[in-house]
Amino acid sequence: MTNTMKSNSPDTGRVAVATPGLHASQQPDLGTAKTEAMQHKCVLIVDRDAETLAGLTFLLESMGYGVVATCDNREALEIAQRRLPDAALIDVGAPQLEGLSVAHALREIAGKRPLLLIALTGWGQPQYREMALEAGYDVHWVKPIGADQVNFLLSMTLV
Repeated sequence: MTNTMKSNSPDTGRVAVATPGLHASQQPDLGTAKTEAMQHKCVLIVDRDAETLAGLTFLLESMGYGVVATCDNREALEIAQRRLPDAALIDVGAPQLEGLSVAHALREIAGKRPLLLIALTGWGQPQYREMALEAGYDVHWVKPIGADQVNFLLSMTLV
């Protein structure tokens, strides 16, 4: 069973997030994209932690991005095949570093189209950064990440 955490309407850019374990009244209230330009920018988030997933989704939605979120790597690849995101924040994941293979697969799906890949991890040692970059990620971020950090990178690259 997959734990789907997304629902994306291409007409409005509106995203609904269903977080397992939370009652509907506790779900984040996510609005529509703030600007026409950002409404068409889609960010894929993949993280096994439901709270992190909901928090990042809420943050990116509040910045005006369309968001598709899932806690399943296979589902993330299926999503990307249907509609390639402009950027993806992917939890590299312990203990098997599953997110490293996701980067390679997303690069194959993207082909020559631009795709910003950001590895999210709890590991800050140089060897993990090198592994992420070699796997195809553009950026290696150690959790927790800040709103300013996310906003700066996305606003500079998703133009």
